[in-house]
Amino acid sequence: MRELSHQVVTGMQVYPGDPTVLIEPALLLARDGVDVVSLHLGSHTGTHLDAPSHCIAGGRTTGAIGLDELVGDALVVHVAPLAPRASYGLAEITAALPGGLPEKLPPIVVFDTGWATKFGSDAALDHPALDVDAAAELVRRGMHVLTVDTLSPDPTGNPDSGFPVHQVVLGADALIVENICNVADLDTHVRIGFFPLRIDVDGAPVRAVAFSAQ
Repeated sequence: MRELSHQVVTGMQVYPGDPTVLIEPALLLARDGVDVVSLHLGSHTGTHLDAPSHCIAGGRTTGAIGLDELVGDALVVHVAPLAPRASYGLAEITAALPGGLPEKLPPIVVFDTGWATKFGSDAALDHPALDVDAAAELVRRGMHVLTVDTLSPDPTGNPDSGFPVHQVVLGADALIVENICNVADLDTHVRIGFFPLRIDVDGAPVRAVAFSAQ
């Protein structure tokens, strides 16, 4: 089993404008008989799940998402290396896959752009973004969970660009997982699980794992 999620720590990088992360003692073993920490973080901290309600009025919240939607066969697309703020679409995706992009996709599609190693730095903001037409085609071919190793599948820090990939994917009642890591040497076909906090909101941090082949 392989860990695919970033550790949640005080001061870690978050999407611009999101709540900062603070983990501090609330109770102390020496003073109170137990250690307990206070957690302050946003629903989209670290490696996390976007529910449809994140961008879609009336969309499902995390409480309506079953674990069966978050565990399953995955296609890993190694499109690295990509330049800062590059856009990747069907041509890049097809070229990265042995045999090309299949007509029928597994429920989970993971993109390795090489940007997971930049998480926590200013360079992470200049990540590549998925072309919106490619996102629509992936949904048409059966993708249910779009997974990226970047802060977003859409460009970050450009207010004029909006969130078109979010609109396409979440608007189809599918899901997005952002800030996955440790995917550079995953096989093209793996089994992956995302395990979110059990809260009923617009998103949730997840523990992401790749399961070893049996």
